[in-house]
Amino acid sequence: MTVEIIQITSEAQWLGERKKDITSTEIPALYGLSPYKTEFELFHEKRDGVSVKFEANERMKWGNRLEAAIAHGAAEEMGWSIAPLKVYMRDPDLRMGSSFDFEILDSVKGKGILEVKNVDGLQYARNWLDDGAGNIEAPEHIELQIQHQMELTGYEWTALCLLVGGNTLKIVLRSRDHKIGADIRAKIKAFWAMIEANAAPNPDYSADAEFIIKQLRGDSIDGLVAESTPELDMLIERYHYLGQAIKEQTDIREATKAEILMAIGSASKVVSSLGTISCGTTKDSLGTQITADMVGTYYGARKGFRNFRFTAKKEK
Repeated sequence: MTVEIIQITSEAQWLGERKKDITSTEIPALYGLSPYKTEFELFHEKRDGVSVKFEANERMKWGNRLEAAIAHGAAEEMGWSIAPLKVYMRDPDLRMGSSFDFEILDSVKGKGILEVKNVDGLQYARNWLDDGAGNIEAPEHIELQIQHQMELTGYEWTALCLLVGGNTLKIVLRSRDHKIGADIRAKIKAFWAMIEANAAPNPDYSADAEFIIKQLRGDSIDGLVAESTPELDMLIERYHYLGQAIKEQTDIREATKAEILMAIGSASKVVSSLGTISCGTTKDSLGTQITADMVGTYYGARKGFRNFRFTAKKEK
């Protein structure tokens, strides 16, 4: 295996390199474990050479800003020397690639990868398994990501360094699993074979609905008419039935809301053994004053309205 090491000088270059390969953040999709996309969606992106730009949320932005601080804090705690590993590595034959955070330079285990994560406290409690005795399991897609990275680099270990809730450092050490690495290679090889044959995997219509509706089938050709089939008629009938059912359920829900409001009168909150209802009134808004020569003129005025939100009581 020959691995290319590419120095990255711009985001555009990085995105261009990524679209050639199956990267460490994409490999979970081939196992049905990605929280970001399905194998069906990834197939169409790679087949069509789509360069996907990441839209960072606030947590991700702050994670990037704090990345070096988290890495150096972890290195100080563990007595490691580290250096940024700001390159893109790829196996051009397999079309497998990855970028990294930091490299651990001096350890009794040899060189390793240091991967940084900024994790919200609530998300950590929900998605990570921590027995309180130092045994921590990352979400499956992250475990796959770091095995992918080790398989590509040949490094035998990774330190996954987390800052949880902004103030708690967790360090998860992982060794390279050669069996998983071999399976990752087989998955990637099979995926590119599907691309070559233009044989898309079967969609999961629940998971792939948004991608199909907004992107894959987001355009139409004026004047092109499709003749229905018995199978398509069944789908149309189901779609119509569900639309009617949703409307009926919405009407029932609104009627129930009206009954609740009649029962509580002018109360702005209801406390129940089931949870709480917040139903205070939002005041009128005059709107936004526009230009200096139109003093006293507003647009976007809104009449006050009564809120209504039910918050279910959490089960213990």
